[in-house]
Amino acid sequence: MKKILVAEDDVVISKIYQLHFQRNRLHGSFFTTGAGVLDSARHERPDLVILDFELPDLNGPEVMRELHSLPGCEDVPVIFVTGRATLEVVESLRQAGAREVFGKPFSPIRLIHLITQLTDSKGA
Repeated sequence: MKKILVAEDDVVISKIYQLHFQRNRLHGSFFTTGAGVLDSARHERPDLVILDFELPDLNGPEVMRELHSLPGCEDVPVIFVTGRATLEVVESLRQAGAREVFGKPFSPIRLIHLITQLTDSKGA
């Protein structure tokens, strides 16, 4: 089973993720902090990570940087979903290693399609 970690501190958006994951038979572990994602990734390598840009403890780019420094997690795909999806932020996140950046509000269908595409291409 694919392991997808999600860091989102907005309860409503987290519920949207959970609903669409359930409908598409995806298993996700949901966290309100970046530290939660990193702790989970230290115990078991995720297949994909979804991050909000602004989290209560660390910002999304910090989480991605730390994640990619963990042994075995260097190439874990990261998708950002953020309300800060300006052209500059999107370009900066992509240069830092994000696979994709979705602005809020986002299309859950497009997100699920991308998740499936990225995790299937890894043979996960």
